[in-house]
Amino acid sequence: MKIKISSLSEGRHFYKLDATVEELELPVEFFGKVKVQVLLEKTKDHILLRVTLNVHRHCECDRCLRKYDREFLNEYHMFYIHDISNKHLYDEDVVTVIRKDQDYIDISNDVRDYAMLAIPMKNLCKDDCKGLCPKCGADLNFEKCTCEIEKVDPRWLTLKELLKQ
Repeated sequence: MKIKISSLSEGRHFYKLDATVEELELPVEFFGKVKVQVLLEKTKDHILLRVTLNVHRHCECDRCLRKYDREFLNEYHMFYIHDISNKHLYDEDVVTVIRKDQDYIDISNDVRDYAMLAIPMKNLCKDDCKGLCPKCGADLNFEKCTCEIEKVDPRWLTLKELLKQ
């Protein structure tokens, strides 16, 4: 995903780009095209990219183990500067130094990284997923189970073990 900058005038420019997940070398759980919208703002000091990306992924619910597909959205911004002595003026995570004669900016690596960062730590098929019964394995979203689950305060487990002796 390259954006030509060599003959770009100062001001705002808008781009709609896409690439396959294979082109971006995303893991096999991702599928389809990654759609990217870029707002580029060029000034004499820097180029600012504001990027929004959409990506689709096959997921498995962490509570009920059901497989589902979901679209993820992420946004980021990145400054591109020519003068390395001005690098300290920007947050180090969002600045890249480029040559003055550079013809284009390749955002493929950033898009891949931010697509991966869009995935939450916990995947849920729905916010109120009830999960599986820990005894019989029934999917509590679709059926009620009759298992009795004994709730024991973990502080008393040692005493309970002593009583068994």
